[in-house]
Amino acid sequence: MITKLDSTKDYVLAIEVAHEYVHADVELCKQWFEEKLTQGIDKVNMLVKADQLPIMHVRCKAFWEDGLFALRHIKNMGHMAIIGHGKLEKIMVGMDGALFNRSKKGLVERYFDVSDMDKAWEFVNEAV
Repeated sequence: MITKLDSTKDYVLAIEVAHEYVHADVELCKQWFEEKLTQGIDKVNMLVKADQLPIMHVRCKAFWEDGLFALRHIKNMGHMAIIGHGKLEKIMVGMDGALFNRSKKGLVERYFDVSDMDKAWEFVNEAV
């Protein structure tokens, strides 16, 4: 289940994913992201709080669709903070970042432990 979190910056899309991540969640997230683009925001920073999402509850189809959407919109992505609580999440974000971080273009993906939420918000609130 996906929920939009309040943000003080127009260019930040903050979401929480809990319990499971399915096709309907991907569609809702895509809608929110595209709304930012429609508002004239060129680089969208994202905060994804996933500390209540068991990795085994991420549906393969949703994971695939999410990845394809991200690749299609990589030029519109700025800072991305993934908030979790486990070593596996940290490793996955690190691998993803090694493949897709484009610091010179603005996309920088970082993992934050749930205890570091303030630091994650600081990171995504930085204009790219």
